[in-house]
Amino acid sequence: MRAAVYTRISDDRRGEELGVERQRQDCYKLAEAEGLTVVALFVDNSRSAYSGKPRPGYQRLLEAIKAGLIDVVLSWDPDRLHRSPAELEHFIALMERHGVGVQTVNAGHWDLSTPSGRLVARQLGAVAKYESEHKAERVRRALEQNAAAGRTHGRPTYGWTRVYDLENGRGRDVVNPAEAAVIRSIADRLIGGDSLRQITADLNSAGTPSPRGGPWAKGMVRALAIRERNAGNRVYRGDVIGKGDWEPILTDHLFEQVKAVLSDPARRTTTGTAAKHLLSGIARCGVCGAVMRSAMNRSVAAYRCSEKSCVARNRRDVDALVTAVVLERLSRPDAADLLNPSRGADQKRAVANAAELQQRLDRAADDYADGKIDSRQLERITARLRPQIDAAEAQARIVDDSPVLAGLAGNAKAAEVWETLTLTRRRAVVAATVNIMIHRARQGARVFDRSSVEITPK
Repeated sequence: MRAAVYTRISDDRRGEELGVERQRQDCYKLAEAEGLTVVALFVDNSRSAYSGKPRPGYQRLLEAIKAGLIDVVLSWDPDRLHRSPAELEHFIALMERHGVGVQTVNAGHWDLSTPSGRLVARQLGAVAKYESEHKAERVRRALEQNAAAGRTHGRPTYGWTRVYDLENGRGRDVVNPAEAAVIRSIADRLIGGDSLRQITADLNSAGTPSPRGGPWAKGMVRALAIRERNAGNRVYRGDVIGKGDWEPILTDHLFEQVKAVLSDPARRTTTGTAAKHLLSGIARCGVCGAVMRSAMNRSVAAYRCSEKSCVARNRRDVDALVTAVVLERLSRPDAADLLNPSRGADQKRAVANAAELQQRLDRAADDYADGKIDSRQLERITARLRPQIDAAEAQARIVDDSPVLAGLAGNAKAAEVWETLTLTRRRAVVAATVNIMIHRARQGARVFDRSSVEITPK
């Protein structure tokens, strides 16, 4: 008699395959005792029979049965084969059609050719499904409890390291300084106007390990930057339900700025990465309106009209003038309001909206306490209002509608900050604050004509 051994375990987090190996040993002992010849071994390690997801080993077992390659299936227990009654019915029909028997270490011989044998198989299958559902419910309740308490779940995530308390065996996440520095750098550069493409390229050129150990991809950088966990927010089933019990890497304000840059099309501030000079592609020709590009004008580095060469100006002089004007404007105490007059009003509206929504939720809680509504109605109201409250509070935390100006607007030491910025960030600041038109200089001018560079605030 040709036998096929099937082993399965639902969860093998370490991938050591110890569980399926123990099952294999027991099944081979059973085969020897029954005088069976094992001709095939099918294994599904860390695969659930309840979830409904494909099991490669099980599928190969069915193919072997259809091909007439085996006479009996050996398994450690019936629930290793099935935890779904629908799947079991298909298995019974297949075994009956091909005349294949089933033997298990724990439950003995299954005679699926008789009504009584099929009845036993179905009863065992129903018990297995009940156990799976009951276990799933316990796991769900445990996850809900952990989420409500703000405890972390799953494997340690990029930016933190898991440490364990020897007394209670419970793990907690502490910040990994090196990985946290990468996350903060990505956030700062995004707010500063750097593109995802450039950040990704720089991470790879620097040899910085990615969360997966391989090279960085643009989507990976974006997903990492907008991860709620960075700000210490606990997420359950896709919703933020409160603060977690781990130390955040980004402040709420910084995190909201990052999300504003990446998630809101109206706030995106990428300016490209090809330009190598401050005003190339930003300044425009005062004659024809074309953009100005860097060029050499009689051995002097200059900005020149890209279309008809209508105008050319000394690049160093123009850069110095524009930089001085921008920094003077940014260093004013009221710079933030000047650059965005609606900023204060927008923030006030967001704060008022969040307060009004919270009051509605509080009234619903009072109505539940007074018996005016039941728990299901309160749950529906909460589910509707909570996302709106979170969105309004997030909007209220965005105190600067131009993230690229963070640390500059209203800072008396804006010039010192400017010296620390990358060229990409400087270009983004210029593009966000002023319009620049470069006109022809006065005839006969022998020195730089400042009046030929028209700088108007946005």
